[in-house]
Amino acid sequence: MKKIITIFLIGFVSVTSAQQLPHNSLYMLNDALINPAAISRKTDNQITLMLRDQWTGFEGAPKTQSISYYNLNHSKYSRGINILNDVTGPISTINATLTSSYIIPIKDKNILAIGGSATLMQYKIDNTQIQLEDDGIIDPALQGSIDKVLGHSVNFGVYYYNSDFFVGLSIPNIISSDLDISYEKKNNKLENHYYLNGGINLNLNNNYELIPSVLFKKIGGTPIQMDLNIRAVYDNFFWGGFSYRTQDALIALLGLDYSDYSFAYSYDITTSKMRIPSAGSHGLLFTYKFKSVKKDFDKDGIIDAEDDCPKIAGIAKFNGCPDTDKDGIKDSEDECPTEYGLAINRGCPDTDSDGVPDKYDRCPKIPGIIELGGCPDSDGDGLQDAIDRCPNEYGPIENIGCPEIPEIAILDTIFENIQFQFNKSILTFESQNWLDQAGKYLVFRPAVRIKVIGHTDDIGSDRYNRKLSKKRAKAVKNYLIERGINEDRIEIDWKGKSEPKNLENTEKSRAENRRVELIILSNE
Repeated sequence: MKKIITIFLIGFVSVTSAQQLPHNSLYMLNDALINPAAISRKTDNQITLMLRDQWTGFEGAPKTQSISYYNLNHSKYSRGINILNDVTGPISTINATLTSSYIIPIKDKNILAIGGSATLMQYKIDNTQIQLEDDGIIDPALQGSIDKVLGHSVNFGVYYYNSDFFVGLSIPNIISSDLDISYEKKNNKLENHYYLNGGINLNLNNNYELIPSVLFKKIGGTPIQMDLNIRAVYDNFFWGGFSYRTQDALIALLGLDYSDYSFAYSYDITTSKMRIPSAGSHGLLFTYKFKSVKKDFDKDGIIDAEDDCPKIAGIAKFNGCPDTDKDGIKDSEDECPTEYGLAINRGCPDTDSDGVPDKYDRCPKIPGIIELGGCPDSDGDGLQDAIDRCPNEYGPIENIGCPEIPEIAILDTIFENIQFQFNKSILTFESQNWLDQAGKYLVFRPAVRIKVIGHTDDIGSDRYNRKLSKKRAKAVKNYLIERGINEDRIEIDWKGKSEPKNLENTEKSRAENRRVELIILSNE
């Protein structure tokens, strides 16, 4: 018997085994071991302990232990860690694996998960446990006491699933290192594994559920192997089932789910030609589940997974999005998110209730008409009251809203209101309105020629202010040219700060001095 064991163990040492990931008949309860994307299918954080004793009673037979922790606290990312120890005679492997997966919602509650894992392993052979027949032949690969080497591998997987079905594909060892342990440094490469699995959940009635599943495995140069599994669950409490692994074993399965705890047991009966005298293979699984902590980044009481605005505190009515002004319109659709307004105005206020929101109303406190930007036109002559020289008398635009007015008075009225921003040649908004009226007047009076004279306030040097006043005169000329007035009808001059209109030393007086004035050169 001892000689048989010795030959068996030598086979493990001297031949690179194609099956380099341990068998586990309860993998369907911890399928993240074969597919990293499977973490996303889990509903709770959990710790899982798995034990397997293969070919019990046979000296040197494989024994495997693993412990896994999975964290699902993020709404889309899941992650985990697994420590595995596998011992077969003189060969032992310790793996540490970090796993993560990412959820991509598809449609109709279907989900695609993409996962990956990275494994660091120690592969060791204890040559002192190997007994060879003394035939005078020395195998250099078995010299010394203990050989060990570090290796690594990368695994990839995808899962497509919903509450009723799942399909998964994974490729363990898609990237891996060689495990060179002999003196001759022959390649002992980790073989690629290919796993394709799927299953469905069949609800027979309120108490019974049937879960059939299948797993196809292709490892290195070995033939494709298939696992057929079926489990019957009663009242989400007790379950039992069977598995058939082609070319290997028939497996009985039992399990119990109670509160946050799960227990499972498997028993393998070898059916292959390699019938090893043993008491079968046994597997145990224990899982403790604890609720994942649903993150609420903005602390608004709505978890990130259900929060449309997860980084900004909001209200339940808008799925976690804010309504800062509490007008019933969420900020992302509210043109005035900090001011209480009406839905008809897209959340903006309309103080004078004239149908023009304050944001666009040039006269926000006086009811007006839309055509004039919310400003009133009391006499209905098409000229808003603010620039209508006769707001209560109907008059043509070329007379600034008056029935009759001398031309010089019309232009003086316009140009005495042309002012500029501080230290700039940019016209104020109201000045642009006045120049619009000047342009209309000059169109109706093609014989009128004018001189535009630029002025500044008293801040700054003479040289600087003369340049600035020139820019202001040019700005007015260009504005009128853009409105169709021939440039030959407009001359310019500039005075800097030499001719102030108001001598007071106040901001109001300085604003009056930042102006242009007009001289009529010809009216024929």
